[in-house]
Amino acid sequence: MDFYDLLYRGYTGEYQLVSSLYRNGLDAVRPPADMGVDVVSLNLKAQLENSDTAPETFFFQVKTATTPINNAEVGNGLRALTTVQFKLKESEIDLLSKSSDRALVCYVYSDDNGALTDATEAPFLYFWLDGTRIANIRRAGAFFQQPDDTKLTLACQLRKPQSEAGHWYAVVVDEHGQQVEEGYLGTVDSDNEFTRASDGSNHYSIKGYLDFARAARDKRGASEQDSAGQAGDAGTLDAEASFGVAQPANALGANQCSVGPVDPKRAFGSSGPINCDIDELPF
Repeated sequence: MDFYDLLYRGYTGEYQLVSSLYRNGLDAVRPPADMGVDVVSLNLKAQLENSDTAPETFFFQVKTATTPINNAEVGNGLRALTTVQFKLKESEIDLLSKSSDRALVCYVYSDDNGALTDATEAPFLYFWLDGTRIANIRRAGAFFQQPDDTKLTLACQLRKPQSEAGHWYAVVVDEHGQQVEEGYLGTVDSDNEFTRASDGSNHYSIKGYLDFARAARDKRGASEQDSAGQAGDAGTLDAEASFGVAQPANALGANQCSVGPVDPKRAFGSSGPINCDIDELPF
């Protein structure tokens, strides 16, 4: 495939994502500079409707691939099986894997008609991987380098189950075609827990990603608030202990604080009891 086919195929997936984000009430922009992010979403509509709404931003890298669906292999208990590959720079993987507010969205188009311009306009299948899952499958060996290739390869098997009612689904595999840990992304058509990805999310829907990312953000915010509250409580106790009010007077030992006038001579360098009136301390 020549440069222009690759370029236009990339635009196809990016604008498909932009359309899905607008469908979910978000604005979407394509940064002019190539920083490893293809699309950024903003909740401008919600902010304009309610000035109390906090800004919300998500970052996306988009990859596209084509595959001849009609010629997919059959076997291993499946009605059909085909493998697609996506190329990423290592710096892109580093960037995406930092947080769940970043995601890789992969679009797969059918090329059974021969050329990109003749293929079906709608994607045959698409799925997303958030930053947390990207980091996990990376540790599991999902990204590998092929000979004479400067980029890393992410391989995904598209599988169609034996059941007539079953839809195609995606599985991330290693260079040997073996499913990696957290590589199973669930199925499209079932609410059964056993057919969902380990995070319980719908990985075949942009709304599914937005729901997942917002829940992760809220959980992270609650955890940060709890940590801040615990740190504040600890700081208060330390301060109280420093001034002798966190412990009962009869449990402070020799250098205890008791009610009475301050004796500077005894307060500095004396080994005897120190008497101090908290109300008369110079601070």
